[in-house]
Amino acid sequence: MPTLRASVLVIAHPEPAKIAFGADFAESIEDARKQIREFRYPVIAFPSLPSSKTPHAPVSLDQNVRHADVIALLDFANSVSPLSQRVVIQNDTPAEELREIINMGSVFRILSSWNDERFELTIQEALEEYRLLQQNGKLLQLINEQNERLKKLSTELEERVDARRRALEESRKRLLMTNHRAEALHRALVAIHRAGSIGEMENLTNDSLKNVLGLTWTRILFNSQARLNVTSGEDGHSSAGVLGQEVAAVHSAPLMRGKETLGVIYFARGPQLPFSRDENSFLGQIADAVALAIDRLTKLEQSETLKHQWEATFDAILDPVSIITHDYTLARINRSFAQRSGGEPEKVIGRKCYEALFSRTSPCEGCELEARGSNFRLKPAKTTGGIGREHNTIYDVFSQEIQFKPDGRALFVNMYHDISAQLRLERQILESAKMAELGTIGSSIAHELNNPLGGMLSFLQLIKMDLKGHEPWYQDIDEMEKGARRCRDIVESLLGFTRKGTVDIDEDIDLREVIEQALKITELQTRSMGISMTLILPPYPIEARGQFNQLAQALRNFLQNAQEAIAEEIALRLRDVTRLENSSKYSGEIKIEVEINDSWAIVIINDNGTGFDPALAEQIFDPMYTTKNTEINPGLGLTVAQQIIRDHGGKLEITSTKGSGTRAKISLPRLHSEGVSSSF
Repeated sequence: MPTLRASVLVIAHPEPAKIAFGADFAESIEDARKQIREFRYPVIAFPSLPSSKTPHAPVSLDQNVRHADVIALLDFANSVSPLSQRVVIQNDTPAEELREIINMGSVFRILSSWNDERFELTIQEALEEYRLLQQNGKLLQLINEQNERLKKLSTELEERVDARRRALEESRKRLLMTNHRAEALHRALVAIHRAGSIGEMENLTNDSLKNVLGLTWTRILFNSQARLNVTSGEDGHSSAGVLGQEVAAVHSAPLMRGKETLGVIYFARGPQLPFSRDENSFLGQIADAVALAIDRLTKLEQSETLKHQWEATFDAILDPVSIITHDYTLARINRSFAQRSGGEPEKVIGRKCYEALFSRTSPCEGCELEARGSNFRLKPAKTTGGIGREHNTIYDVFSQEIQFKPDGRALFVNMYHDISAQLRLERQILESAKMAELGTIGSSIAHELNNPLGGMLSFLQLIKMDLKGHEPWYQDIDEMEKGARRCRDIVESLLGFTRKGTVDIDEDIDLREVIEQALKITELQTRSMGISMTLILPPYPIEARGQFNQLAQALRNFLQNAQEAIAEEIALRLRDVTRLENSSKYSGEIKIEVEINDSWAIVIINDNGTGFDPALAEQIFDPMYTTKNTEINPGLGLTVAQQIIRDHGGKLEITSTKGSGTRAKISLPRLHSEGVSSSF
């Protein structure tokens, strides 16, 4: 088991028993070097060597020790513990040697002798200086870590923006490809032949050849269908067969598309008229024309399939997309655009885009003729179809111009991307960053104020020590000391509130201390506003398990909301003539009390502020909703507080009536058996 060490090492003290505080002692330089090697002492007190020329100089160290040995010891201490503070006992050491000791660094103070009455106070101040240096080092490390984190977040944000840009470029490419397919489909539809089906093609072919060849019927069968039972003639073509009593002569010709056989076409007429060689050749030419027509119908069917696929893709886009003409007329819209326009696509097409989507009588700001075909942002607006009624929606419009080849008309494809939620999230991130920065600044200010406050308090205490107690100014000095202590407590509360706690919830806390910590910060504002604070706490500890600073922050948010509600009520009474008579009688009050049962510690905060509509009880926890002036308060306090209470396994209930105040009931689990007693 390692040996317990003190925080102070005293070297060559003539009478160690007279030292009241805990310290380790070293009788020689070598003993001191050994102890410093084993433990990094925050404070080292040692005597300087007296001059050999000084008569009757007190001997503090071994007579064989030289000044160089002391310098070597200090150099070794610097390498082991550079932050340690040194208190030097000056034994008539020459100024040059004393200056060399001081130049070694970290000399906190030089005293005239071991018996100096300031010796113990100097040791305590040196320990405080060492701790302050440690805290400053940790603070600098924390700032560096935050900077690295911000750099990492910035890099990730840039990567996400770049990925989104690439995704948008891919979407734009896919949209252009779809437009080219639509143009090709349009050209194919224009060139389609009059026959629109295989049955119609059979009838048209049979009717056109009936008077010339006397055909009875014509049939087209594909490879997947059953064949007619016919025989082959001398030329390799099927020329005759018995199909029934009325049909005897049949000619079949393959339907070729290049080297691929699509099927067979059959021509039939009476049995007395077999097909000749010339007729067979002619019917072969007819078969080639039919094959071309079938190929045309196949391509038409493929075009229709592509059209349906394009329409499905077009309607599957979640953002509203429209194709408009040069005069803002809607030529095509997807399903999302129709929903936001509040009508069926057939009723929306043909209207102006700004009229259908936003119920405007003129084009939207920024969407002039020269702006279309490029990306731009629309001002906040409400859509016709009801989406965006609760708040104005902001759209980024991605516009692309396309040229319609047949007549050279210019069309514009506009995609409206709703960025309202994204902008709100960005504002929330900025507010969170500002609050984090404010916490860092508050911590720095608290550290800076502690030093002069400590000095003022020390000097006031020294002055009181020199007074007898009956002087006329003694009371003033005493009040000044109380004020300085009050300032110190406030600064320490601010420092504790801004200090970050650990992520794991693993400390035992007293909820009374948490409530008092939150009150110390709130009192600065409530006292100046004339708001009375009533605190009712049980006389025994309220043990719980959690993170002290996070719970203090949650309670602080509730108290801040109560304070703002009272301030709003005061402002309403001053503006409202009917309330003006009672405004002088109104006094803001905030009451905090704690109730305890076997399982829960319940903190109840009541105020007599303006309150809110009970119908809004669920919405007040929405981070995007607030009833306050967002330029003064972003409205995130209750959301953060609710999350902290949930993380601690607690429950939150808020009840309010408009004009009658608000009651917040916060239930936190108490510590129970199994090693922790719940009784007090």
